[in-house]
Amino acid sequence: MPRPRREDAQDTRQLALGAALVLLHQYGYLGVSMDAVAKAIGVRKASLYHHFPGGKEQMILEIAERAIAEDRVGIASAIKAHTTARDRLTAVATHVFSGSVQTGRVLRDALRFMTQEHQDRIFTNFYQHYFLEVQAVMREGIESNELKNHDSERSAWAFWDLVSEMGTGGELPRDAALATWIVNLMIDGLRA
Repeated sequence: MPRPRREDAQDTRQLALGAALVLLHQYGYLGVSMDAVAKAIGVRKASLYHHFPGGKEQMILEIAERAIAEDRVGIASAIKAHTTARDRLTAVATHVFSGSVQTGRVLRDALRFMTQEHQDRIFTNFYQHYFLEVQAVMREGIESNELKNHDSERSAWAFWDLVSEMGTGGELPRDAALATWIVNLMIDGLRA
């Protein structure tokens, strides 16, 4: 990859974030290093520290927060576009699977390896913009008698665990069919 011009500081920043994201998807948080990012975009490591004084953690935090911000809009739109809990949950999972960032993996790694301050920041964003949205869908499904009365908090966590794990694991393709399968499993269970 050609080395960015010195006056293109914003380009260097974006290239670094893109390279860090690729490494994050391939190897997880522990596989991202300032050396590897610098090598991937053809700059010195010192140049990266100029743009990211907090190092790798600052880069990953920015990636996580951007992913949450992008997904937040998509999740809200997916929920608003449908009327039933089943359709809403399927649309949310489909949206997450179609994203360019494996948000579940980014969040899981961030919550496992980052400083407590950053973990708290990411968790709060996730809780407000992912979890509470899905929990509200579950509650509305109960109120409309589409879903049986259940613990909407646990079911919302279960939904996100399934979507996150299957959205970042080996399950391919990550598409509407997989989203439908996950939601059907949650709503219908395994009963004959």
